[in-house]
Amino acid sequence: MSRSSDLDRLIDRYVGIPVLFMLGMVKRKRALPSAPKRIGIIQPTAIGDMFLITGLLNHLRNCWPEAEIHLFHGPSNAAAISLMPVDVIPHCCKFKMPWQVLGELRGARLDLLINCAPWTRLTAIVAAFSDAGATLGFRSPGQHAHYAYDEAVDYAPNRHEVENHRALAQCFGPLDRYRLAVRPGNRTELTNLPFEKTVLLHMTAGGSRARQKSWPASNWAALAQLLAKDGWIVGFTGTVVDISAVQEVIAEAKLQPEIGICLAGRLSLSQLAYVLPRVRLLVTIDTGIAHLASAVNGAVIGLHGPTRFERWGSCNARASGLNAPHPSGGYIHYGFERHPRGEEIMASLSVDEVFSAVLGRLQVPVKSAADEIS
Repeated sequence: MSRSSDLDRLIDRYVGIPVLFMLGMVKRKRALPSAPKRIGIIQPTAIGDMFLITGLLNHLRNCWPEAEIHLFHGPSNAAAISLMPVDVIPHCCKFKMPWQVLGELRGARLDLLINCAPWTRLTAIVAAFSDAGATLGFRSPGQHAHYAYDEAVDYAPNRHEVENHRALAQCFGPLDRYRLAVRPGNRTELTNLPFEKTVLLHMTAGGSRARQKSWPASNWAALAQLLAKDGWIVGFTGTVVDISAVQEVIAEAKLQPEIGICLAGRLSLSQLAYVLPRVRLLVTIDTGIAHLASAVNGAVIGLHGPTRFERWGSCNARASGLNAPHPSGGYIHYGFERHPRGEEIMASLSVDEVFSAVLGRLQVPVKSAADEIS
């Protein structure tokens, strides 16, 4: 369920599990079609999750060049649709209203429906009643959603998320490499920003565990101050709602306007796709911009605490990550998990450790932006 609340998850559990068990007893399994003409994909939540399925989209298009691909998404990831690497027919759905989603699915007259959500039981139930010719989804530990599908793929919490999506893609043919990709980004009006001297910092996440994924604001200010003293321009990315928090960090770091730049709310996703491979480095917590950086071959360092870099981090050749050393780190695999010490974890990642990793990356010579961008 898109950006679901605790109540939504309770309903999903206590209504969803019994229904799924009943489906498992009565559902007749069907084979996946060999030549589908209309393919549906459910990706209900999060911009970052949308970028993670781009390898699947490319593989489907390579397998069936003439097929329609319908993408059933939510309001929270609608902004990513224009960056999808292949043409899709978008359906913006309110996943808290499953009857509305069901109407969208049935109206598309799908030959094949793929549910990319690993745990939401209600999306699995909706898929089962979608009238699609066949359905495919994940067999996730403890979630029971696989009873709804004609074919299910094991979802492994001990491997990177792109490998889980690669497993889905390989149901339609071998795939040597699962690569994230997006359409070329649009040029931004920030043409005077010296990309080769600029380090971007992204402080904020979305979703129900945003606070647990956040690094303390005072740490961001200290890191920005150290970078500025070393001669780097520091740009802070984010949305309009992040402007106040960014401005407070810039003020705490005592950065001049030409050194500490608030880019929050000034860049669309498409413009970010243009900027990310051109700046010297992005430092970010675990959120959607990390996966966008993966897709555009941007240089990135991910800061992880409740999640782990090896599980959820950026995955291109120019990506690296730091895991907070707190003993409770890495408890999030699906996104909804809680931990009594969850808000302590990111604070255990020190400014010195992050700055040392950043300097190590910045001191390595790189090719020009034109050479780096394919």
